[in-house]
Amino acid sequence: MKKVIYYFSGTGNSLRTAVRIAEKIGGAELINVKSDPADVSADDADMIGIVCPVYEWDIPGRVRDFLEQLSLDPKAYIFMVVTYIAVLGKSFETAEAILEKKGAHLSYGRAIRCVASQCIAYPPFPPEKLMIPFMERQIEAAGNEIMLKKQRSFPPMSPITRRRFDKVMGPYLAVESEYDKGFYTDEKCSGCGTCARVCPTRNIEIKDKKPVWNHHCHGCNACVVYCPTRAVQFRTPKAYRELDTMISKMLRLPEKRKRYHHPMIKAKDMMKDRIDISDKKK
Repeated sequence: MKKVIYYFSGTGNSLRTAVRIAEKIGGAELINVKSDPADVSADDADMIGIVCPVYEWDIPGRVRDFLEQLSLDPKAYIFMVVTYIAVLGKSFETAEAILEKKGAHLSYGRAIRCVASQCIAYPPFPPEKLMIPFMERQIEAAGNEIMLKKQRSFPPMSPITRRRFDKVMGPYLAVESEYDKGFYTDEKCSGCGTCARVCPTRNIEIKDKKPVWNHHCHGCNACVVYCPTRAVQFRTPKAYRELDTMISKMLRLPEKRKRYHHPMIKAKDMMKDRIDISDKKK
């Protein structure tokens, strides 16, 4: 049986989830969605996984674009696991709509609560010493069910979220391409290129030993939290200041704020396009 898991991860929560699920189901190939979908077809896969965070009450745009272009076997057992803090929004519904156009559907959907990692808006919460063990227990439960190919209906978008989606998230989605104009590096930047290599959208280039952001950023913060010298900084872009909302007013990155990433996921893991998790039982 061929098993493949496609993942998007910024601060490691979703990658850790994908790795643990792969281990629980007896091994799988993990493929970063920064890959070209044409090169990583799931036409011959019996089990297909999608693991990603929830951004702006939906799946990241890169995940959506990747799934739309991905070729897969519609008869496969397809599962989706998302990491989130509070609001799932239409993340599962977006994926299901894409799959339906391919004659497929989600066999299993589950949401995993994790440490909030949007460090340019707030410190990480809840406390890692409490949340990470809780997250691991959730992942183990999901992995056990997926291993057995259980059917599990995905959580739908709540009526309140559905009514408020366009009003609340619409303004931010409209200026998303402006988001990375807030990033810059200070004198601590060594030009090592870590930020470019961990970026899940291949949005960063190194020019003259400095990173340049190319405006297809989803605000995952990988470049911030994995910078080995804490050189990547952030100031609120003009487009976000002009929104004049509570969230836009929160955007800042104090020097002493912790730049959380999952403690079990290192920069070298984030840099990989593929990870092979072998069946340890063999």
